[in-house]
Amino acid sequence: MIGCGSIGCRHARNLRGLGADDLVLYDRDGERAARLAGELGFTSVETLDRGYSEHPEAVLICAPTSLHLELAMEALRHGCHLFVEKPLSHSMEGVDEFLRELMRRKKLLLVGYNFRFDPLLQTVREWLAEGRAGTVVSARFHFGSYLPLRHPWEDYRAGYGAQERLGGGVILDAIHELDLALWIFGPPETIYCAGGKYSNLEIDVEDVAEILLSYPDKAVSVHLDSVQTPAERWCEFIGTRGQIRADLFARTLRYFDSATREWETVSANSTIDEGYKSEMQHFLDCLNGRAEPAVDGRVAAESLALAENAKKSMKGRLPISLSGITEEAWQR
Repeated sequence: MIGCGSIGCRHARNLRGLGADDLVLYDRDGERAARLAGELGFTSVETLDRGYSEHPEAVLICAPTSLHLELAMEALRHGCHLFVEKPLSHSMEGVDEFLRELMRRKKLLLVGYNFRFDPLLQTVREWLAEGRAGTVVSARFHFGSYLPLRHPWEDYRAGYGAQERLGGGVILDAIHELDLALWIFGPPETIYCAGGKYSNLEIDVEDVAEILLSYPDKAVSVHLDSVQTPAERWCEFIGTRGQIRADLFARTLRYFDSATREWETVSANSTIDEGYKSEMQHFLDCLNGRAEPAVDGRVAAESLALAENAKKSMKGRLPISLSGITEEAWQR
């Protein structure tokens, strides 16, 4: 595992809980890697070369976003399978070359979109496929969370989310919402994004983004910000027979039936961490030949391309047509 920050720690603990006992940890902060290794009974190394001398079967990349592709290419050269935290990279530059190399070497890649493994959202997707809300004409995804409170034990200004050079900004940091829109509805025809750096946070990236995805039969909006307190993450779907609302932090799912004019509320028995655990189990299953990656390079490139176009739209203050562009990009 490369990177023992918040997400690296979570994955390492979940892997230990799933029975993994041969994980080697590396972090540029050697003491942080050593502490985590001591806690979990793993091994830590002081250099990447020392880690690769252990001949790992797979590498988990949990470093800042701008380093993902560079580290992934190095892992490929060492003949390793890959887990890369979302997003795949901070831009589409170099992604095609990386995916070709991945295919040439016949290695698997799983990209860390953990919400695809969240039981609450899996139920939402099933309900939508069943037509419980009828034909969906509008949907909204919302994420708002004050950046300094996400990791209160560290200076937010030093984190990747606050710095453009590390791949920060709320659009990439909260790319889950774009991925969920693609997972449920597929690629849109056009995208428009309004946003920028509006708060007094000491960052050099956008902290607010309002994104509109246009489809032939529906409009989907995505709100992202690094300012809101208290933090919220939810989505809602308005259809011809009712509506569905899922609160990912409160862990509740609500359905309104237009015929009965009544709300039905379901409390999820699952936690967000269960989605992370399922994601790691899925990765182990892929390594053992029991499954194919649910979020492979092509799927991850799709959400990254959408985020990149959102940034272009935000800077140019104009909508961007994705017709033809998306099909070409997704088939590379």
